[in-house]
Amino acid sequence: MKSKNDHRHSKSFVTLLAVYMAVCLVIMLICTTVLNSFVTQNNTAQLNNILSLMAEKVNTSFEMMTNYVIQLSDLMTDAENLDYDTAYKHLKSTTGNMPYSSVGLISADGTVYATVGEKMDIDRQGFKEKIKRLNELYISEPYRSSVTGSNMITMFAPVSKTSEYKGCIFVTYRLETIQSLAYSKVLSDNTTFFLMNPSSGNFVNCSTVDGNPPGTWNNVRLIKKDILAYRGYNLDDWLKSMESGSDNNIINFEQNHVRYTQAYINIVGMQGWSIVIRIPLTQLSLAMQYYTRGVSIVAGILVAATLLFAFVLYLSEKRRSKALKDLSDIDPLTKAVNRRAFEEYITEFLKKNKQTTRCTYIFFDIDYFKNINDTYGHEAGDEVLFSTSETLRHSFGDSAIVARVGGDEFNIFVHEPLTEAQVDNIMANIRRTLSNLKIENGTSIPITFSAGLAVYPEDAKDMKSLSEIADKALYHVKDAGRKNHFWFKDITEKS
Repeated sequence: MKSKNDHRHSKSFVTLLAVYMAVCLVIMLICTTVLNSFVTQNNTAQLNNILSLMAEKVNTSFEMMTNYVIQLSDLMTDAENLDYDTAYKHLKSTTGNMPYSSVGLISADGTVYATVGEKMDIDRQGFKEKIKRLNELYISEPYRSSVTGSNMITMFAPVSKTSEYKGCIFVTYRLETIQSLAYSKVLSDNTTFFLMNPSSGNFVNCSTVDGNPPGTWNNVRLIKKDILAYRGYNLDDWLKSMESGSDNNIINFEQNHVRYTQAYINIVGMQGWSIVIRIPLTQLSLAMQYYTRGVSIVAGILVAATLLFAFVLYLSEKRRSKALKDLSDIDPLTKAVNRRAFEEYITEFLKKNKQTTRCTYIFFDIDYFKNINDTYGHEAGDEVLFSTSETLRHSFGDSAIVARVGGDEFNIFVHEPLTEAQVDNIMANIRRTLSNLKIENGTSIPITFSAGLAVYPEDAKDMKSLSEIADKALYHVKDAGRKNHFWFKDITEKS
């Protein structure tokens, strides 16, 4: 059964996808117009616009990746019962279908829910210290994973409850995912791309440079002696401009007897890092002609890919939403539904089937459960609760919904129109099963129970009243010595 929140989230998600697709279409149209005008511009103007396109591709990718992490964080935040272990298992089950390399959780106390290798990277990079009391999305600098050897970035999004920090969710992407967006062979085989941090001077290759494959790290200050800037350009000024956050800047220089034009543009969401493109001056005109001829085909492919990706993401989001909704509805110990989900279900059911279906409401209580805990231990008590829940769910099957509403209390709502005799027979079978209960270590713990039963609509016509009169019937059973079940109508007739 979908709640109103589910419908709102679904509608909101569809709206966001529609807006995103519209923005992509607008971007493609703008890019087409801009690229057509590049042919008549000088080399400097051409390079600036190429950079804008490349950065847009990278920034769009970052936006999609960060939105995905934030959506996961919002789903975790909305969950009523936040069980990190269960949530992590669900998230891991979706990894194979998604573009990220790994996903995990970090609780407020610093517990990391991830593989052994991922935990090593978290500790090695000092991420736990950096995300303490995290209140907004945090994206790490590129780093080399000690597990895979690949260059990675990790995105962290906080999970909070009533403004209280509960931890965070993290998603790790291989840097190749971003590098592949920056590189475009239509420019030139000699065109090179970097991700650069001007503060440290570190940069990582996004394409093969001087025989070094993508992912190779270097430092601009180490190769400064090989760069000869000309026509009033200065490498230090160019780096300072990048570090100060200026939108973009160009430098013309000579390296190993080849003249280049090089420029950067900042990446939204990856603070302190920029994408750098370097093009031999002789390649620009030919490259622009190639772009102009192919732009229509590229735009069409990108739009089609965007629509396909949006559709796949929407279906995946629906599955994740349902899984996380199930997590919030289920009692983690007994696997029965919790009180909130139980009340929601009955209220909705009675609203749709008002006074047309005979239903049974059962208030079920394990007799002397405290003695079980005291005698056998709380671990054995937990096993008893789980086994009791499993017995109830198995005995009633699809004809009822079973909820744990207290420590040793369960409520059952039989929505199928079973007769009193049929329900009595099921209760007798449950009594026989529990009387021979054995826990995991082989110890026999005979269980008895007391239960009060009420009938809709004869005894009551709303959920609250059904619960109250079933509870009254239960207390009559307890007053009569327990180990039995009474129907409310039998009590009132005797009274």
